[in-house]
Amino acid sequence: MPIIENKEELLKKYKLAGKIRFISFLLLLLFLLAMKIIGGYSYLNAAFITLILVEAALNQPYAFIVKRVNLYRFQYYQMTLDILAISWLLYYMGGIEAPLVTIAYYAVILWAGVVSTTGAVLFAVLASVISFSSIVIFEYFGILPHVSFYNYKMPEAQMFSLLFGNISFLFAFGYFSAHSSGVIKFLERKRQEESLRYVHKLLATGHLMGNTAHDILNCFAAIKAYTYMILDGGKAGPQDAEKLKAIDRMEEKGKSLVFRLAEFSKSPQKELEPFDMHRIIEEALDLTWPVVRYSKMSVEKEFGMNIPDVMADKCQLQEVFTALILNSMDAMSDKGVLTIKTGYDRVGGNVEIVFSDTGIGMNREHLKRVGEPFFTTKEADKGFGLGLATAYGIIERHNGKLEIKSEPYKGTTVAIRLPVNQPPVFQKKSNTPNR
Repeated sequence: MPIIENKEELLKKYKLAGKIRFISFLLLLLFLLAMKIIGGYSYLNAAFITLILVEAALNQPYAFIVKRVNLYRFQYYQMTLDILAISWLLYYMGGIEAPLVTIAYYAVILWAGVVSTTGAVLFAVLASVISFSSIVIFEYFGILPHVSFYNYKMPEAQMFSLLFGNISFLFAFGYFSAHSSGVIKFLERKRQEESLRYVHKLLATGHLMGNTAHDILNCFAAIKAYTYMILDGGKAGPQDAEKLKAIDRMEEKGKSLVFRLAEFSKSPQKELEPFDMHRIIEEALDLTWPVVRYSKMSVEKEFGMNIPDVMADKCQLQEVFTALILNSMDAMSDKGVLTIKTGYDRVGGNVEIVFSDTGIGMNREHLKRVGEPFFTTKEADKGFGLGLATAYGIIERHNGKLEIKSEPYKGTTVAIRLPVNQPPVFQKKSNTPNR
């Protein structure tokens, strides 16, 4: 899955880049003015100053522009403009003779690696190489008017040697930038997944606990009331025996609710066991029922027959199913239906679990980003965007696949395929029987 940053974080980096670009060109102008004053090489002319001022001026409406364009396309436009500006500056400072100007290309390539993807880095490298080579060759062979501040004509062999050396360094730096950026982003994402999964679980547990507390209190209130009635009666007759049975049922129900919440919030087990998917789905439904029953969502189950057990971490899969149920509930402002289907693909050897709702759905842009940590279509106080990001990771660790299809105002379908015979990522170490 591609690692793409949250749009808000990307927007902050673009705004910062605009400020840095403005300051950089302003400092360059001041530096050249200072060189002219102290009697150094005078690189300044009307075209050169105009280029600097135009590049600086373009950054003034930067914050206004980036909010109204597609950021992932805009980065290519911005890199193109920067590389053309750098090349033009290079030309007016003597082409291959210009001191230190080629370093600016490395800044663009590094920026592409930090902010964007490997494709953007490749684009920055190729655009820099083509632009730099064109300026140097066209100027050296007279296609462009020659600009020089030295009384020296560089030999052709020396020019090509410097040209190929700079090009080699640009490609090497591009490789370094893309590789390093990819490793850093991968490690950062893995760290976020592992740490934020527990944050999400804690938040979900607290949410469920708050809505379940009423049911638990009702259970124990009934236990207390029936107990006092037995004590006040003095004799345990037939009716008292029925009340005792009711006490036992209420106590079991209360214990079951507390046990499921505790099991949901405990650390994931490392040893996998064969589990019935229907059992895990039912427990996820029981766990979310105190919340779902007050919503406008109804649940329909279409369970297949003869579904084989799957080697799984029960707690982790229960976490996935719970997140999908709650997501479907949040997607239904009006009455809607969540349909949960199961089946067995004998040819592929996969157990299939499908969650299909009739909620508001998602557009294509949101659908591409649902697996990103912290990406959410919910309001700020209703979600953190961790449920599906966590689900993707859990299903991948079970050697399974998670696919999402959605259409605006038509609903969302999440299909999960878990292999029956394929060994999982972390193997079972003992033959602990299913509980």
